[in-house]
Amino acid sequence: MSGKRKKESLAVTCVVWTLLCVGCMAVMLLFAARKTIVIADVSQEQSGLPVNSAQEGEFVCGMELLLAADEDMEKGFRIPLPKGVKAENVTIENRYLERELWLYIQSREADFYRENTVSGDLSPVVTGRSEEQEGGILLKFRMNRVLEYRSTMEGNALTIAWYEPKELYDYVVVLDPAGGGGDLGLAGQGLMEKDLTLQVARQVQKKFTGQDVRLYLTRTEDVTVRQAERLRLADEVEADLYLGLCASAGDTPETYGISGIYNEEYFIPGFGNMELADTVTRAVTIAAGNRAVGLAEADDESLLKGLGVPSAQVSLGYLTNPQECWLMGQESYQEKLAEGILNAVSEAVEALRDKKREGEGNE
Repeated sequence: MSGKRKKESLAVTCVVWTLLCVGCMAVMLLFAARKTIVIADVSQEQSGLPVNSAQEGEFVCGMELLLAADEDMEKGFRIPLPKGVKAENVTIENRYLERELWLYIQSREADFYRENTVSGDLSPVVTGRSEEQEGGILLKFRMNRVLEYRSTMEGNALTIAWYEPKELYDYVVVLDPAGGGGDLGLAGQGLMEKDLTLQVARQVQKKFTGQDVRLYLTRTEDVTVRQAERLRLADEVEADLYLGLCASAGDTPETYGISGIYNEEYFIPGFGNMELADTVTRAVTIAAGNRAVGLAEADDESLLKGLGVPSAQVSLGYLTNPQECWLMGQESYQEKLAEGILNAVSEAVEALRDKKREGEGNE
């Protein structure tokens, strides 16, 4: 090859590499400019936001947000941000039990949202409100149903994309700790059923790691939740499994152990109510090192009668048995109960996967 051709070839190579480098840098800058903000999954009194909680009768300084529909934007909305706000200055919480989305923005521009509009696909938004807080602004969006959210920050704007739970997850599980608030449930030696079930449910939530499975709790605090609200949550999120947590009382103080409850009137081929009750009773018994009492049919007033998906309740033990009651009050034992529930959920979801694969194979 002549010297001239070598120089031409070298020049072409340099140009190609230069273009590749420029392209890579452009992509890197694009991703650097777009930042994702993690949306915390909280509800009721779990919030970690530095906001002032108004007492009954107190007035919170705030205003309705300016909302505008944008037909060019689908399943999401754009929130303008005050100048200088960075991703680390924004905290987002999905308060699904209240069907609200909260955004806390660290900014002194309390009047920013008097003139700046939130725009996009606002079809699930019932109301939007801005409240002045110490050191920041709190935006509250009340939604018409339980949704999942993803966020992207680019420049001085935050885009919130919203999804139905089943658009992001293959399976949805509802965990329902019995009692709450004024509904104390059973009690024994200072331990109330409503506290036991909530403590175990929190342990399950803390340890849950299913990537394609979404876990919802019907309550995360000591509050009253009506039966209709529990059923509504399961219906809105299109739950694939419902699992209730409760405790038992025996005729004698000697009775102890784990038991399951199911609705025998609603039969689901393959993996149904009885199979779920058996799965969770067995898994919790093994994890806790306890004994299985057996399965029982739900009474006519049971919430299980209103569910059309595989559903069951597991009794975590007998509060009328002094030894078992003491044991259930120990955090270490509650962790074992939670581990059993997690194992049961994993086994039940796998059974649903098998059932789905069999159905697809028969098509």
